Amino acid sequence: MNQVELIKAPITEELKQFEALFATAFNVSNDLLASVLTHLQQRKGKQIRPILVLLSAKLCGEINQNSLYVAAAFEMLHTASLIHDDVIDNTFERRRQPSVNALFNNKTAVLVGDYLLTTSMDFIARTENLKLTKCLVELGKGITVGELLQLQNAYKKTTETDYYAIIRKKTAILFALSMQGGAISTGGTDAQQKALRTFGENLGICFQIKDDIFDYTPNADIGKPIFNDIREGKKTLPLIYALNQASETERKTVTEIINSGDLNDTNIILLHELVSRYKGIQYAEKKMEEFHQKAHSTLNDFADNDVKKALLATLDYVLVRES
Repeated sequence: MNQVELIKAPITEELKQFEALFATAFNVSNDLLASVLTHLQQRKGKQIRPILVLLSAKLCGEINQNSLYVAAAFEMLHTASLIHDDVIDNTFERRRQPSVNALFNNKTAVLVGDYLLTTSMDFIARTENLKLTKCLVELGKGITVGELLQLQNAYKKTTETDYYAIIRKKTAILFALSMQGGAISTGGTDAQQKALRTFGENLGICFQIKDDIFDYTPNADIGKPIFNDIREGKKTLPLIYALNQASETERKTVTEIINSGDLNDTNIILLHELVSRYKGIQYAEKKMEEFHQKAHSTLNDFADNDVKKALLATLDYVLVRES
């Protein structure tokens, strides 16, 4: 059994139920909306977040209809946020396919993102559970604040503290609340909810650091252009660390390149060589391992079973994934 099979094994039937529920949101009468949603269905991801919802739910009790609604709501909000991100960042490729804004246009992308956002609200409303509704509200606010923080820090000096503040809001909060929401849906105790939320946050930080490493990896199979962050003025952990080790002259050169927006092949090579010379990727991998260990320890009080093994396998998978 490979790692992905191990992760999905305890929730195989529940994942099928989730997929059936999620697909109901794509049955629409508007022709343009239907075309966009068909395109989105063709680029389905690994479904890590619904998997985390269902595993957390099962670790705390028996998966029920509310667990499925939470998984659908959070995945739908995530999908909406990606569509909006692509518009904001002028990204034209995602998961090796054209983004919605590239295939259609920005107006259509924004409106479809809004449709998916309200569909997310519809799913969570069906739970009739105020705690779960508050989780979705917190998630929507958190992602938005994270994007604003990133926008605010673009083309500016970014510290490691700034970086973690951004990714905690922009990425890790979705993992954290997916797990907390799953626990709430099956009556998890406050202690269980807190532990799973902490696990999810540290897992999410690992996930984002890995993505940021991919951005400096020319052969990475991530379904979107490499060096994309730096083209948008975003300094992520490998470059932040490298700049901290670099000379004043090197820092000035990098700042001029980023501020000018002149990210031609020569300058991209220069930035990549700087990150390599000062071992920015190795440092990012070291920090990722630290968050991996923090996440691992938060599950110590849960009984050893297939569900816990699957969650730990998910944590390990994030570190070794190649896409």
